[in-house]
Amino acid sequence: MAATEILHLNLLGPVEAHRDGAPLNLGGAKPRTVLAALLIARGRVVADTELTALLWGDRPPATCSAQIHTYASRVRRLLGAGIDVERRRPGYLVRLPEHGVHVDLLAFRERAAHGAAALDAGDPRTAADALRHALACWRGEALGGVCEPLVDVERARLEEERLVVLEQRMDADLELGRHTELIPELIATIAAHPLREGLRARLMTALYRAGRQADALAAYRAARATLAEELGLDPCAELQRLHQALLTGHPSLHPRPARATASATAAPTVAPPPPAELPPAPTDFVGREQEVMRLSTALSDHRPRGGEPAVHTVTGMVGVGKSAVALRTAHRVRHRYPDGQVHLDLRGSGPEPLDPAVALAELLRLLGTPPGRIPAGLDDRVRTYRTRIADRRLLLVLDDAADERQLRPLLPVTEGCAALITSRNALYALDGVGRTPLNPLPTADAHELFGMLAGRSRTAAEPRATADVVEMCAGLPLALRIAGLRAGARPLWPLAKLADRLTAPHRTLAELDLADLSLRESLMAGYRLLAPPSRRALRFQSALGPHPVPPGTTARALGVPPERAEDLLAGLAEAHWTEPVDLGGGPGYRLHPLVRRFARDLLAREEGGVPLPLPLPRRLPAPTHAGHAN
Repeated sequence: MAATEILHLNLLGPVEAHRDGAPLNLGGAKPRTVLAALLIARGRVVADTELTALLWGDRPPATCSAQIHTYASRVRRLLGAGIDVERRRPGYLVRLPEHGVHVDLLAFRERAAHGAAALDAGDPRTAADALRHALACWRGEALGGVCEPLVDVERARLEEERLVVLEQRMDADLELGRHTELIPELIATIAAHPLREGLRARLMTALYRAGRQADALAAYRAARATLAEELGLDPCAELQRLHQALLTGHPSLHPRPARATASATAAPTVAPPPPAELPPAPTDFVGREQEVMRLSTALSDHRPRGGEPAVHTVTGMVGVGKSAVALRTAHRVRHRYPDGQVHLDLRGSGPEPLDPAVALAELLRLLGTPPGRIPAGLDDRVRTYRTRIADRRLLLVLDDAADERQLRPLLPVTEGCAALITSRNALYALDGVGRTPLNPLPTADAHELFGMLAGRSRTAAEPRATADVVEMCAGLPLALRIAGLRAGARPLWPLAKLADRLTAPHRTLAELDLADLSLRESLMAGYRLLAPPSRRALRFQSALGPHPVPPGTTARALGVPPERAEDLLAGLAEAHWTEPVDLGGGPGYRLHPLVRRFARDLLAREEGGVPLPLPLPRRLPAPTHAGHAN
């Protein structure tokens, strides 16, 4: 360790932290899990919902948000100054300084990338040394001492990375003529991983080069018998070609001076493991079965015309559950995309959406491109990215997209790949995409979600208060989740008390706030992205009542021409702030009840009251949610 490295953070074995050689007391499994999850994410925000699933699985306590805050604070305090455990909604991220911290997982990956590059360049000696140094970072099974859900999600993927590097190191040793020394190691590794055909290929090659052709052929027969017994499969085409080469003594079995001239039948260098970057699927998922089924069918049975990829958008208002639907769908179809599943938060609803060039760099890294090989310019990154995903079956989940301009460089352009996009904007300028707009939940599903979180025995005991809470949340999953978690966190409160607080004037949004979940803050983040004329139109629209009104009424309230009012309202509808409704003689627009409360608060604060020049129209029949843009 260099003199400047004073803190070691270890994941490739028991999760540990050492400062100047002295161990730090990380506590139990849960703070270790938070630390490990943040380090594995490498600067990505780990949402509270993801941390909840990693800490408690499908049985989180009512106080999970407060406990996560406690564990994150403990990690921050233990790691000390210079390491930023940052609260960034909807979760946490860790920022590591360039010097002073050594993370074994990052060191492993850096050394492995260096070794793989040397192997590709025909320098097996450098490759072998670098890959041995990478493997030396491991001290046993990864993620020891953390909660089981994190083990279930990450350990197999990390072990796959280790095995890939081990196989690459074996390739380097084979090219250096170390076949005799490799044979015992290969036999032991195959005993632990009997279905790994790449190891079988390397053993067959090593045995042949050691002058043991009969043993090499016996190794093939053992591989074929194991695959047939365990999986009912024949050996892969590469293994069968290697078997044929063994029978004929093909020259390709002999060592070559450079990797570039090696035959496909020689012991192959296995590509880096396919990315498996999906966050956990939400556990408190209610309703949306039709949407998830429709998306799953489209992504599973995709038969493109003309070779185009499958691209689908899931859009809707703040807190309507877009990411939950996308992740539920992605986990359901992940087996259809064996070359990997990538999740990228585009931060479109925040003040700093991810720049397309930065997003491409992250995608290339996730797809195995060494950092030193990522081009500098946007256009070059686009070309490298498209080459990298060509002929692959890859699923991209592009979460929280800002707009079409941000998305276009990231979309796959070849058959076999698919993209599942979530956004608060309708993204109408994207051509040839499937569209799934989400509405607020129906009343029955809203009751189910609230009861799941607040406790079904409590909701059954207070049906009237439950109905009032559900009505105030107006089918918005984020509001229902916050209300349910608040009720669960206060088991001695009657639900009637929560209902009274939610129905109190000017108090509704204040009650829909718990730990890192805040409906008001989520709405405000989107509101700040609107242009000033759109903000003003939204504020004035809140004064026009709960029912849809034609643009002319809004125009008179704003003091602008009807055409201008209609453009503003249509733009707000595209961003899912207003809901367009067919009034028979033309469109009308209305606000979701919680959006209306939010906008009325802003109206009172920024306008000081609005004397309307005309009486409001009489109440119109409330349309169904069939065309709801939310």
